[in-house]
Amino acid sequence: MSENAINWPEYLREFHTAAPGSTEALLSRAVAGDHTPYRWLVRAVSGEARRVLDLACGNGPVARELYGRWVVGVDNNEAQLAGAPGPKVRADALHLPFANEVFDVVTCSMGLMVLQPLADVLAEAARVLRRGGVLAAIVPAVRPLRRGDIRTLSGLTTRLRSTPQFPAGGEITELKDQLKHAGFDVMESQRERYVYMIHSRDDAMRLVNALYLPGTPDVRRDTAAAWLADRAESKDGLEVAIPIRRITAMRTKVALTTS
Repeated sequence: MSENAINWPEYLREFHTAAPGSTEALLSRAVAGDHTPYRWLVRAVSGEARRVLDLACGNGPVARELYGRWVVGVDNNEAQLAGAPGPKVRADALHLPFANEVFDVVTCSMGLMVLQPLADVLAEAARVLRRGGVLAAIVPAVRPLRRGDIRTLSGLTTRLRSTPQFPAGGEITELKDQLKHAGFDVMESQRERYVYMIHSRDDAMRLVNALYLPGTPDVRRDTAAAWLADRAESKDGLEVAIPIRRITAMRTKVALTTS
C-alpha cells in the first residue's frame, strides 16, 4: 500500500484504540547503556523548567520519567490518554487549548512523524513556548546499525513483506528546516542505537505489534514474530536494533509567514 493511499488519521486512531500503549511497551524495554529512549529524551529537559507540555503523550512515559515535575499531557486518542498520569487534555496538536508562551518545554516522543501537517504542528508548539523555551523530541532513525542488525531487520521485513511507515516518511529529512521556519534554532541532533531483546514469542509479538504496517495482514505479523522467536531461541536471545534520533531546538523568534 502506498503512503499516499493510506488514510492516516483513521489508521492511527484504529491502531492506538485497539492497542493503546503498544509503542510505549516496546520502547520502555529498549536500552542503550543505562537508558531508554524516554530517559534520553527527558535528559534534554532542564532542571529549571517548571512547565512542560508533552505533545502526543500516549500513556505518559515522559511524565513518568519527569515524576515530580509539572507535566501536562496532550493526545487526541482517548484510549491512549486514559493511561497517562497527571494533568492531561484530549486535544488536536494543531489547535492546542493553551495561551501563548505558557510552557518552558515541549516534549514529543515518537510523535512528530505522525502529526500532520508537521509545519503547522511545529508552529503551534512554538506558539505555546516562551521565548527561549525548548522543544525536545525523539523520532525514528535509519542509523546507527551494525551488520548483524541489518540481517535481522531485512529478515523481518521480508517476512512482513512491508516496512514500517509513517505519514512524515522515514527520518523526517527536512525537520531542521521546518523547525527553523517555525521560529526555532536547532541546538542538537543526535542518534543512538537502542536494543530490544527478544527471548520469547511474547517479546517478538510486542515488537511486531508496535509497528505501523498498514495493509499488512495478521498472518504475516504472526509469521514474522515466529521467525524472530525461533532465532531468539537458537541464539539464547536476539538483539533487535531500534535507531532513534533526538533533536532539541530553542524557540527564538516568531514563526515565518507562508505568504
